[in-house]
Amino acid sequence: MVSAPRFGTVVVVCLAALLVTVGLVPASTAVVDASAADRSLQVDRPTNNSSVVHEDPQSADDEGNVSKLQGSLSDRLGETLVDCSEGLQVGNYNACNRTGNYPDWLDKYVNVTRSSDSETNKTSEFKQARENQSSYANDVQRFRKTVDQYRTARQNGQTERAQRLARRAQRLSRQINETGTRLTDDFRAIDNGTTQNFSAAINTTNAITDNVTAVAETVSVEQFANTTVTASTADQRAAFNDSFVVSGRLTTPNGTPLANRTIVLEDDNQLRRTTTDESGHYVITYRPTLLSLDTRRLTVRYRPSTQSIYRSNRTTVPVSVQQVTPTIQAQTTPQSVGFDDLLSITGRVAVNDSGVGSLPVAISIDGEELNPSDGSRVRTGNEGRFRMARGLPANVTPGRQTVRVSLPLENRSIASTNTSVPVTVTQTPTELSLNATQQSVNGSAVGGPIIHVEGQLTADGTPVENRTVSVGLNNSTTPVTTDENGSYAANVTVPKTAFADQTGTTTATIGATFDGAETNLESSRRRTTIQLTVPAQTTGVVEQFVDAFAALPITYQLLLGFGVVFVLGASVSVLRAWLGLGGTETTDSPTSTMASEETGPTDEQRDGLAALLTAARERLAAGESENAIGLAYTAVRRVLGRDAELGGARTHWEFLDACIDRGISERRIGALRRLTERYERATFSPRSLSTETASSALDDARTVTESDDPATTDEQVTDSESKSN
Repeated sequence: MVSAPRFGTVVVVCLAALLVTVGLVPASTAVVDASAADRSLQVDRPTNNSSVVHEDPQSADDEGNVSKLQGSLSDRLGETLVDCSEGLQVGNYNACNRTGNYPDWLDKYVNVTRSSDSETNKTSEFKQARENQSSYANDVQRFRKTVDQYRTARQNGQTERAQRLARRAQRLSRQINETGTRLTDDFRAIDNGTTQNFSAAINTTNAITDNVTAVAETVSVEQFANTTVTASTADQRAAFNDSFVVSGRLTTPNGTPLANRTIVLEDDNQLRRTTTDESGHYVITYRPTLLSLDTRRLTVRYRPSTQSIYRSNRTTVPVSVQQVTPTIQAQTTPQSVGFDDLLSITGRVAVNDSGVGSLPVAISIDGEELNPSDGSRVRTGNEGRFRMARGLPANVTPGRQTVRVSLPLENRSIASTNTSVPVTVTQTPTELSLNATQQSVNGSAVGGPIIHVEGQLTADGTPVENRTVSVGLNNSTTPVTTDENGSYAANVTVPKTAFADQTGTTTATIGATFDGAETNLESSRRRTTIQLTVPAQTTGVVEQFVDAFAALPITYQLLLGFGVVFVLGASVSVLRAWLGLGGTETTDSPTSTMASEETGPTDEQRDGLAALLTAARERLAAGESENAIGLAYTAVRRVLGRDAELGGARTHWEFLDACIDRGISERRIGALRRLTERYERATFSPRSLSTETASSALDDARTVTESDDPATTDEQVTDSESKSN
């Protein structure tokens, strides 16, 4: 018999543990389950045993592992580029074609890099390298195929076809040389400052390019007759106002003139063409515009037509580039503009009244550059004229401003210069619309309802995008950014101070404010009221504990939660021992603990499943699709993870493979696969998921945890839910 004082002590200990547990559940259940269910996640399903495993980005930041995740993604992107270069060398083009996940990995790399404390950001380099390598791989494959076709045509005596194919091989060879140079530059840029080692990829790419050049030269020698081209100039000086004149002759090696043939003078940005006369002579007059001041020689090339039987040939001439400063004339229409008003800028760039064509022109106002819709810069035409029209951006502050027109040039034959044109910027009134609806009675905060707020920001009827609207409720504000339609939307959790000591319903005031400071838009604000259905109020020590617990950092919540579970378990054991209720302990086998094909989930599993799915539905009702999917996936991991063969730390794809190996039915595996894919998108993708997708994920979670007798399982889970309610 247990004495009364001793029994009372035990009861007090147990009640204290239960009190802590009751306070813990509403604030931390979702967090603990979501992180513990799949702590070690993978970017994508592994294709081999050497795939890189990393942590969930949502928790990695708290643990300081974002930089490691960034490095993991960087490694995967780098390996893809290296594998492609190695495959090209041996003709395995599938090594480049099977890297369809590269864009998805690059998106993840971009998102992770934004949160990383690492100073290394190679986003643009990885993107450019992928684009250049795709072009390079396609051209190399086409070149090799073209050469094979050429050799077949030559062997079969198909002279005209062989000639056309040989010309195509020459063009592809030039493209491969240009793209190969850009690609190796990309590899060096990625290599510099990262753990990547692209030495082998650079050497492989150079070897492929050299091989292509050698094969193209062999084809050219086989198929075409040699030529000789000469070039000379009386004066090496070249300036826009002092033309550079090149003359020469095109002949066969024995001196026979080649008439009516195309001769081209090349620089980095321009081509000057002419044709030879009956004696094979030519003259080219050249006025440089964007030629680098460091240029010492220019190339003169004979470019044969597709039908020609002659080989291309080239020579060079010395040059000394002289810089000239032009004048810019510019005007704006109208003289006074407001937000989104069309501002037209026209002008001309000239040297001694001779218009300078093909020059880029930078146009800006108040530090905001104005560009055409494709983001490029406007360029001068043949007569040096330019024109651009653009709606005035909101970032331009009101008052007297100047439109600055400049030539963004450096170290070129045309010097950089600029001019300014005055313009007056006016302020434009704005309007805010605001609608608020209650989404749920109990939200993500302790007992806090959730309100969905939406509206639109306009200026004289024009939607204003990419502006911040502050949604306010009881001295708390939530910033929201407007989209391309000027619309904004947010789910706001009502703070407890708004409904403390209230029952039934209460009135809350929602406000939206746009601050037009540092823009040409006037500030505006809007208010509306809403009748809130408030949650049931808790009182006494439980409420105080819940409030204190919710204020703790998440790490402390987790530690306290695990500690409570330990204390509660120990208390139960002590109570059983003191009351003489000991018994033989049994260990559940995988067959008895797992949600088996025949019996379905255990009572304990169904209770946990019902609680998690109920929480998931609440998140879904609040518009939190990603959180709802996370809870649904956690429910599956918690139920199936009781099987010893399915427990432990696994990535989501490894867990799916383990379930397949375990022999779970195809119906449930299909649902688990769909749930896993949606869970990965919810965890890693920057795009929001629809409520329909989240709802389907919850249905799949139910299917996975069902037995193969859906009717029986539905009755069991429904019964469990009714008990929990």
